[in-house]
Amino acid sequence: MRRLAACMGALLLVSPPLLTGCDDYDDSELWQNVNDLKSRIEALETKIGQMNTEIAALQKIVDDAVTVVKVEKSADGYVIYFSDNTTAEIKNGTAGADAPVIGVKQDTDEVYYWTITTDGKTEWLMAGGAKLRVTGESVKPVMSVDDEGYWTISYDGGKTSERILDAAGDPVSAVTEGSSIGSLFKSVNYDDNNVYFELSDGSIVTVPVRSNFYMLIRKAPEVATFVFGETKVWDVESAGVTKTLVSKPDEWKVTYADGKLTVTAPTEAHKECADLRGTVGITYFSANGQADAVMMDVVADADYRGETVGEDFTVNITEITDKNIKATVTPKDDAAYWYMGYTTQENIDNGGLDKLINDPLNGYLSMLGYYAAYNFLDMYAFKGAKTDFSFPGVLKGGTEFCAVLFGFTPDASASYPVPVTLNTEVMTVPFKTQEPVVINTVYRIDVSDVSWYGAKYVCVPSDDLGYLHGFVRKSEFDTYDDDAAFMKSRIDIYKRAYRDELESGALTWADLTFTETQTVVAPAYIEEAGATRMGLVDDTEYYVYAFSCTDGNATSPLSKAAFKTGKFTPSEECTFEITTTVERQDVTVNVVPSNRNVTYYFSVTRAAQQEQFDADLQFAVDDLIWTKIWAESQQITLSSLLSKGEDSNKWTDLWAATAYIVCAYGVSEDGAITTRPTLEGYDRSDEREKRRRERHGRQGFPPLAVPDVLKTETPQEISCGVLRFCGFRRVNSRKSPPAIRSEWDRGFSGS
Repeated sequence: MRRLAACMGALLLVSPPLLTGCDDYDDSELWQNVNDLKSRIEALETKIGQMNTEIAALQKIVDDAVTVVKVEKSADGYVIYFSDNTTAEIKNGTAGADAPVIGVKQDTDEVYYWTITTDGKTEWLMAGGAKLRVTGESVKPVMSVDDEGYWTISYDGGKTSERILDAAGDPVSAVTEGSSIGSLFKSVNYDDNNVYFELSDGSIVTVPVRSNFYMLIRKAPEVATFVFGETKVWDVESAGVTKTLVSKPDEWKVTYADGKLTVTAPTEAHKECADLRGTVGITYFSANGQADAVMMDVVADADYRGETVGEDFTVNITEITDKNIKATVTPKDDAAYWYMGYTTQENIDNGGLDKLINDPLNGYLSMLGYYAAYNFLDMYAFKGAKTDFSFPGVLKGGTEFCAVLFGFTPDASASYPVPVTLNTEVMTVPFKTQEPVVINTVYRIDVSDVSWYGAKYVCVPSDDLGYLHGFVRKSEFDTYDDDAAFMKSRIDIYKRAYRDELESGALTWADLTFTETQTVVAPAYIEEAGATRMGLVDDTEYYVYAFSCTDGNATSPLSKAAFKTGKFTPSEECTFEITTTVERQDVTVNVVPSNRNVTYYFSVTRAAQQEQFDADLQFAVDDLIWTKIWAESQQITLSSLLSKGEDSNKWTDLWAATAYIVCAYGVSEDGAITTRPTLEGYDRSDEREKRRRERHGRQGFPPLAVPDVLKTETPQEISCGVLRFCGFRRVNSRKSPPAIRSEWDRGFSGS
């Protein structure tokens, strides 16, 4: 309407003669059009409001500070419940015709930025010349329609706005015939661990469920052993808990307050009416009605510690564990030999004590005679008091034993076998080892930032024991019979890799395992330990796993969280025709793209390096990241390494008689992969490649194609020279970096 008024004003200024017929001018059609425009804009207001609601919901969904705690279906969409007790309602559907679509996308820095799609082309939303972050201090974009019917966007909460332009630089109309406004969300799917938001542009945002609603009893054993009347206290960690309910066995006292779980066993006087074995539990609730529970088994028994006085010995048991005891033994005769062994209470009850002492082959007396004959007696028998006695073997946990104690005299004048005779009565002292101390380790695993090529997870242990963790494809996990077999397979990897170091003592399992909270991002390079972690395969189900590992053994149940990577959708349609020419250790590569407007990158890498990847696209992600690392080290831009149209390049001084791979794939100016890769160059006779393709098929992926042969020639002569470190060195190339991974692995080469 403002534009109409301005035009009419201009007519009045430049065309006075028209005024004479003004009374006869019929402007009803013009005003009808203006009123139609106004009504169309008013009709859009509700849908625009819903669009901005969904933009706000999308911002919250990818915000690490706020998590999804529950998802409920509505009549035409979903209600999302967040951990800050707010909700958002989103609609199922697709993007409207001709309407700009707001979305989010992770850049190479693993940060989400706002995007906008117009005319099928997706671009970063830019504010002040910079991409607009989804989270942090950035203000979410606000969509609107101006009074002339054109789409606008605001970056300051609606205070000011600007028109949205299409690829031709023209404003985008919201009121043209056939245009409509759809939902930012195409669908929502969820499981016990994650919610998967599919946006209208086909991208998927994966967020964990309930990551801010949990409870952990730190260092809680699978079975906590108490003596009658004993009290033990555990620290409890929790988040998002608004109410708790404690459960316990009969005659036990259990309280939970101020982050402490206090448990007291029944007294010995009440053992007849008490549950001597049972389960202590805390059921906890969130503000949104979610509920879960943590539990711990408990057992009460007599206190076998203390002093037992006999005719010839006093035995004071000072400590009992699941594997041994500590005791002070005081004989009446300080000059005489004495010995203390053990047997089970069941063996004593069945009359086996006499055989234990007097058996001519395996009895204690014959054993001591053997020790005396070979001058070992002082290693196993004692004279006088001993304050730190413990058994040399490892006892079985949760078992009733008897200590067997007696004095003896060896015949010093006799040769083998040395006669040994008792000089005291045989004394027995009953005791019971504690239940095995197995920490009921729990791992809280939060998965976020899931893209088609990677993901992030945070693993929070309930104790400070060493543990192993990582990614594993579900298809691989399913090949194992059970969790125990899978955990053994992960441990075996470390045993093979560090066998010599473990055997020599240069490394221990404490050096190979992790403690405290661990955060992992894939793909990520140059981590604290110097390791690298490749990206993930697109459209693939994964688990994040964690389990306690002590001295090369799994000591906790397996914890795992499931998620699925997004499906890669090419933003450009392009394939690449690759031809190679090999001259001894040099190779010239020529690439012809099917779409000459696509910017792309191509590289040469040893085939052995490519074999470790499960998909060509996964390899391309890795290749591009290493290229970015190299470009940064050389202080050059990635765009300077990209090609357009037909291009060729020469690599020199490659490994002799070695199979190589050429990989070409589309790359945008901002460093995103835009096409599926084209690979050429496998040696068809290479058994390693055959095994890789077979393994690939077993893991549920489509069979891999075998490209044409690319193999360097065997050198005619070998000359010795000085060793030099290759590092990131520039080959004779006008634009492409060397095969960086090959150079890094190689380390030293002849020059």
